[in-house]
Amino acid sequence: MMRAFTASLFLGGLLCCCELGFTQQQNIDPVALVRHATQNEIAATGPTKPPFFIYKDHSITTDSIETPDGGLNRTIAKNGKPLTAQEQSEADQKLKSFAYDNEARRKKRQANHEDDQRSITLMRSLPDAFDYTVTGVSKAPNGHDMVHLAFKAKPGWSAPTRETRVLEGMEGDMIVDQTAGRIAEINGQLFKDVDFGWGILGRLFKGGKFVIHQADVGGKWQETQERLQFNGKVLMVKNLTIDSNETMTDFRPVPSNITTAQALQLLQNPDEVVAQNGEGAAGKR
Repeated sequence: MMRAFTASLFLGGLLCCCELGFTQQQNIDPVALVRHATQNEIAATGPTKPPFFIYKDHSITTDSIETPDGGLNRTIAKNGKPLTAQEQSEADQKLKSFAYDNEARRKKRQANHEDDQRSITLMRSLPDAFDYTVTGVSKAPNGHDMVHLAFKAKPGWSAPTRETRVLEGMEGDMIVDQTAGRIAEINGQLFKDVDFGWGILGRLFKGGKFVIHQADVGGKWQETQERLQFNGKVLMVKNLTIDSNETMTDFRPVPSNITTAQALQLLQNPDEVVAQNGEGAAGKR
């Protein structure tokens, strides 16, 4: 599941809405639309499925790749500066050790599975947790209908789990790709302090916000931006600060039968592609 750019995109949607007319907007049931989109998001959650991609993650700056056995990430820069030769060598050795450590990768898959289950719990609550208002309908460059929604916590709604309590204090905007039935963007903020449970217990303070963008990168929807800014407390004692900004770009497909060895080779030589027959990396893009 999505400052100035977001605002401009949202305003652009409102302007396009005038061209499409309000009849289309009035015929949209926002709750049904969100329910359909969240069902598709839930169906897409879980272990990574083909098609697989190699891409850049600009949070630290990593080259990331998907494989049937899970993802691998090679750090290539920090704070916008390339790693030194020694730092790169150390990072590559850690990556290689992780890639061939079955127990470490099992634990990573288990942690990912637990996060996926919490995400599914949140997604299932989205249609019922908020009051939605259609604020515009626009056309994406690919011709898809993009429905712009405003949402706010529904009075009287009671969160069924600790993971979903955060929704009780949230409001914001959402863009649903009606044609694809997927959530393209969600931009939310907390208008009051809320308790939460996400493997740990704590409280998030009023003013926290997040932005998530998703897009079809070539046969599969992928997250392309995630911005998180929250302050709070863990177990009501330890201060909690979350401030992260991830942008994913340059998605390129790789074979669905790519092996761990091939993935490591490709991460170290990202301008190469793995041969479709699975025998190794060959050929320049």
